[in-house]
Amino acid sequence: MEPTKKNDTEEISIFELIDLVKKYWRYLLTKWKIIVAFGLGGGALGLAASFIVKPTYTASLSFALVEKSSGGGLADLASSFGFAGLMGGNQSAFSGDNLLEIIKSRYAVEKTLLTPVNFNGKNKNLVEIYIDFNELRKDWNKDKKNKELPNLAYPIGQPREKFSRTQDSVLYSIYDQMIKKADLTVVRKNKKIDIVNVGFKSKNELFSKLFVETLMAQTYLFYRETKTAQNKSNITMMQHTADSIRGLYEAALYKGAGFSQVNINEALQFAAVPKIKQQANAQLYGTVYAEVLKNLETLKLDMARETPLVQIIDEPILPLKKDRLGIVKGLAIGGILGGFLIVTYLLVSLYLKEFLSKKQ
Repeated sequence: MEPTKKNDTEEISIFELIDLVKKYWRYLLTKWKIIVAFGLGGGALGLAASFIVKPTYTASLSFALVEKSSGGGLADLASSFGFAGLMGGNQSAFSGDNLLEIIKSRYAVEKTLLTPVNFNGKNKNLVEIYIDFNELRKDWNKDKKNKELPNLAYPIGQPREKFSRTQDSVLYSIYDQMIKKADLTVVRKNKKIDIVNVGFKSKNELFSKLFVETLMAQTYLFYRETKTAQNKSNITMMQHTADSIRGLYEAALYKGAGFSQVNINEALQFAAVPKIKQQANAQLYGTVYAEVLKNLETLKLDMARETPLVQIIDEPILPLKKDRLGIVKGLAIGGILGGFLIVTYLLVSLYLKEFLSKKQ
């Protein structure tokens, strides 16, 4: 019998819920004029927004990173000359998803913003272009606390270490906005495929295109220099060793040539000893120098093989993808949002009114 009572209770609860829905529905029907009015008002606001809100342009670039390695030969060679432990130290620093984070890093973005480009026939830093089309100086002119803002500029070629506190602050705020608003996106198309898509959207079509292209160039430059930095250091040390041995070799040759030819006999054999020593030294230095040169060329070849390559697959081409709030979309979103808000308000008001009346 208990299961039957439980079912009866559940059926009663369902009926009560249906009655409650009908009750609220009838209540909303009595307020249809208010709901329609708010819906139309929201639609009007959405329509106005479709004309006011500026469209955004998205530039997309996809690339594949080609990692190259010279294998164990380079490590063995470096080890034989006392450079053990230096090779391979940065091999994995930017592998995998780390590269994606580098592209979105503050260093890469700010470096890109401070790069001069040809924009409508004029050379400007990208950050200056960003400030202009976002009309940031209008707000800066209203700021009476910071007197530097109204005349703030980023001249081409200004060393970063000479930036003022305000310049650094504004540059960081621009980077922060790009990341928070997801204007800059870096995603791997497929976890199994090393193809990365870089996207950037802004209110200026040409800026979006230039920003993505410059960001990719700056990131690859940093990536390549970092990956080959240790190799370059090893080559420099090897070159220094080769130059030193070459100096010793040439000195031995000149010194040996300074000894005069003498008639050798048993009584004067000791006179030829210095010349023989110099000839032996010259031969030794020559052999070592030739071996160092060979190893130096091997290091250079291995560094060339190890230098990563970025294969651009798709580049941003004008016209870019344009996203805007159209008239129909604005009307629909505004109308639905206005209607939803007024319905929610009416239902909550009715519920609170009934709740308070029961308490009394």
